Amino acid sequence: MTSNSSLIGDILTDDLVTEILHRLPVKSLLRFKLVSKPWLSLISSPRFIKSHLHHALTSPAAHQTLIVYKKHHLSISLFQLRSPQIGPSLGVPYSRGEFSFTPFTMLVASQNGVVCVAVADFPRHEMALSNLYKLNNCCLYLWNPATRQSRVLPPHDIREDVMSVCFGFGFDSVGNEFKVVRVVSSFRKPFSAEVYSERKDAWRRVKPKPCDVPYYEVFDVCVNGLLCCTGMYGLMAFDLNKEVFRSGIRIPVRRRDIKRFNARVIVVNESVAVGFFSRDMELSGKVKVWTLDDDACLRGDQVEASWTLVLSIRVDIPGRFVRGYCSSKDLLLVIGEDIWLSYNTEEKEVKPFPDSIYLSQVIKYNESLISIRGSKLVQ
Repeated sequence: MTSNSSLIGDILTDDLVTEILHRLPVKSLLRFKLVSKPWLSLISSPRFIKSHLHHALTSPAAHQTLIVYKKHHLSISLFQLRSPQIGPSLGVPYSRGEFSFTPFTMLVASQNGVVCVAVADFPRHEMALSNLYKLNNCCLYLWNPATRQSRVLPPHDIREDVMSVCFGFGFDSVGNEFKVVRVVSSFRKPFSAEVYSERKDAWRRVKPKPCDVPYYEVFDVCVNGLLCCTGMYGLMAFDLNKEVFRSGIRIPVRRRDIKRFNARVIVVNESVAVGFFSRDMELSGKVKVWTLDDDACLRGDQVEASWTLVLSIRVDIPGRFVRGYCSSKDLLLVIGEDIWLSYNTEEKEVKPFPDSIYLSQVIKYNESLISIRGSKLVQ
């Protein structure tokens, strides 16, 4: 040990030092690796990394930090929900020189401090809603913004006859690995899907094929090892461990309302929920949120889905659809494309964000020391 670390060791017990380190941000821990070999060994150990992540996920601030993408500024930044305040840019998952242009970028999801990002191989100004099928040729990155470690995934397998693509990302706690799922809608073929395994570093086609296709470009949430979203015929779920789809799960929304882009899946108190504008939204601007009573229906247990209405919010803003993110106390709503609102479930108050805050995408985020197999430092 150095003299400084020896002095610390004389004053504090090892357990107390470890407890203090658990509470520090990743940036500080990376510096403290240089203090001594024992600290390097401690901070690099799987046990410490796991316990540091657990502390981050269970701390009071765990539900307040988001990652946002501002397409007009081409930046990915941290966002504090309670401020609301946009932090400095986190950079990008690829190194300088990898692209000769500024590529179109899309956030897929974040789990355990690792972010999945889709980076298209064409300039962002060429992207349009009618050209979403171009995401078929995008590069997928797994990226830890806190440690600046990143890796590009190997090319996916399904490429021909692609009309639209949807991505999902999550952590398989049983297999102890990150996984990416890719669902493809084709012009002349049934829906198909493939899943990437971080452990195997390879894609595998999912069989049986899904009977439905997600309505949006990314799955809405990942909760308890299940990727969930709304599809054409109800709720869709993908079990990350068993690598199987469940489709057509009943949700408390009329099918025609799903097709009008009203329903989105969110997480409320660690449970799957659905939020959407009510049928009379053009007049009342009501947002309703239901929670799923039991996730057995998502795991193929032949259980009928049942729902409980937990929120009915009047926002007095007409709109066509809503996207939502729910923390322990706050519901973040996006009405249309550019109206952002925060609803506090304790204060029962809707607050609009300042006009200066324009966000293209929002995903929940907690920083971590988690390493990505085969990753390298972003330059």
